[in-house]
Amino acid sequence: MKFMVMGTGGVGGYFGARLAASGHEVGFVARGRHLQAMQEDGLTVRSVLGDVVLKPVRASDDPTVFGSPDYVLFTVKSYDCEEAAARVRAALSSETGVIPLLNGIEHIDILRGVLGPRRVLGGVAQISAVIEAPGVIRHFDRMQTLRIGEMDNSSSGRVQMLRKACTEAGIDCPLPGDIECELWQKAAMICTLAGANCLTRLPLGPCRTNPATRAMMSRLTAETVAVAQALGVSLPDDQEARTMELLDRLPASMKASLLVALERRERLEISALSGAIERMGRRVGIDTPTHRTVYAALAPHEHGSRAP
Repeated sequence: MKFMVMGTGGVGGYFGARLAASGHEVGFVARGRHLQAMQEDGLTVRSVLGDVVLKPVRASDDPTVFGSPDYVLFTVKSYDCEEAAARVRAALSSETGVIPLLNGIEHIDILRGVLGPRRVLGGVAQISAVIEAPGVIRHFDRMQTLRIGEMDNSSSGRVQMLRKACTEAGIDCPLPGDIECELWQKAAMICTLAGANCLTRLPLGPCRTNPATRAMMSRLTAETVAVAQALGVSLPDDQEARTMELLDRLPASMKASLLVALERRERLEISALSGAIERMGRRVGIDTPTHRTVYAALAPHEHGSRAP
């Protein structure tokens, strides 16, 4: 099958490389020094599950050179979502499926507005991976899961074919029961993790063992769940406990990508995380004071301080 990775960061680089290594045609859209390194030296993924080296690699800053893919792994940063969607639109056929693997929840509506509702699938990535150096992706731990489904949870041939391709590439790709529910479960986890990481400037372990910080994490989760329920999302009754249990199972060294960006003085996705929960909360009459505090604390850093 023919794939395009729109935004070759840690997530897109990892999953795209696995698909390419298993024999699929994959075009990687990237920019800057990362793109230059890929064009000159290929793309390397370093992982405890086995390294991947793609050389040569099909890489460009122009998505139209990889026109008419069967699927697009849409893995840009949330703040680039609308612009990147407009750029990729010309490369798509009427049958192309777009799988957004972004942090947050509002990107689904943005993509459906720009690309058309039929093209957009629901996607959730569970992985810790970053650009370690130009042309090099570092995958941490063993977790590398994709959950993909139609937004109305209907069964479709395109989802079945995509899941088969991922499974054959060694990617965990279980069938989601309710993709909207899974999107909100991921949002609850990542908003909680990112908020605690960034306010303390510490990895997950010290955050969850300190009583005061753990209480803050519980409040972040509870506020996210309350907003989702007010919007009519069918989360389990014990979702707050499930989110905290998941965070307790993750490695103590875990850092949200938001903290990595903060440490590197890069632009932050905080508006798509705590900022989005606060915005949606206002619309449905749910107060979210903890998310409001997280956003206020990180807002001065939102646009970064390092030159592109």
